[in-house]
Amino acid sequence: MALGAEDEIIDTFTPAYRGVKPDVSVLMPVHNEVECIEKVVTEFYGELSRRLVTEIVCCEDGSTDGTKDVLRALAQRLPMKVILGAERKGYSKAIIDGLKLASGEYVLFVDSDGQHLPQDFWRLYEHRLTYDVVSGCRVGRSDPIHRRIMSSVFQRLARILFKLPRFRDVTGPYKLVRTDVAKRVSEEYKYMVESFWTEFTIRAYKKGHRILEVPVIHRSRIGGDTRVYKPTKIPKIVLRQLRDLLKLWFELR
Repeated sequence: MALGAEDEIIDTFTPAYRGVKPDVSVLMPVHNEVECIEKVVTEFYGELSRRLVTEIVCCEDGSTDGTKDVLRALAQRLPMKVILGAERKGYSKAIIDGLKLASGEYVLFVDSDGQHLPQDFWRLYEHRLTYDVVSGCRVGRSDPIHRRIMSSVFQRLARILFKLPRFRDVTGPYKLVRTDVAKRVSEEYKYMVESFWTEFTIRAYKKGHRILEVPVIHRSRIGGDTRVYKPTKIPKIVLRQLRDLLKLWFELR
């Protein structure tokens, strides 16, 4: 397991369950979410652990706002695994590192900003035996208008370039995936820094994995506006996404 040499790893799940394999690993990338991370983790653990052996995996990504301290304290109360990043790696690398700790049969990917409901997990879970990837399609998406327009245009372009089925939300971060599938697909990740889930979905589809979209509720961020998709950053993000999408197309065509 090759993680950052300076990363701090906390594991209170393994000694608590003594060799019991979790039914599901809940993997959350975390960066500067001190306002909400305790609430989000507690809500997901409380909902899923009522019926399943649940392993929470938080891959913290070089936060500077006290998030690390909250996670350290939380790991003493809940059985979980935590990577505390010594420096910023980026969303995609945080997910890939988190997968190295995930040991459940399935992995639920969800962002740590509180925009998704734990109860919607069961909508995804009921399809786990039929599909390799069950993806939450955000209904009434609670994002600024510029973000929704950018996402809509980008997703349409991705569908055309890669001849995808009519997926409505390839960028959605709320996904239940067989862990072996998630690890194999993520190992091939190369390009899309701002849109990891687009590349993941395209690669999974091209490998022949069965993908289903399921409607899920989408609410406003608990901690306020996004820290990434600010209007002033949009032009550079758009150019990078187009460049990376074309790189992926040239590789897979």
